[in-house]
Amino acid sequence: MPRLDHAAFETPDPDRAAAFYERVFGARIVKAEGHPVMAYVGNTGFAFHELGGPGDHVAVRVSEPEREHLKSRLDEAGIQWEESDHGIAKGVFFRDPDGRQLEAITYAAGDDPRRP
Repeated sequence: MPRLDHAAFETPDPDRAAAFYERVFGARIVKAEGHPVMAYVGNTGFAFHELGGPGDHVAVRVSEPEREHLKSRLDEAGIQWEESDHGIAKGVFFRDPDGRQLEAITYAAGDDPRRP
């Protein structure tokens, strides 16, 4: 079943942004080469990307079959989408009617291996 996975933001200083969430919310910070700095609050994450990353977005976690079905529904609706392989996950990026970027993300292991 789909559920909210993370909110992502571009920032000039991902470490500083994550440290704020650590101080205020007690977030657990995870850094991995080639990935955004993650701040986990419970089972939800904030992803802080360097400027020039994928852009601000909200990600919804879906299974592989759900992601494939979503791509078909987006095609049927004439909504442009782009798939990105993150190594640990694959994401389908698209925009809602108001222009907000969304990602439907599927983790290769079934869950984010960095998550607490």
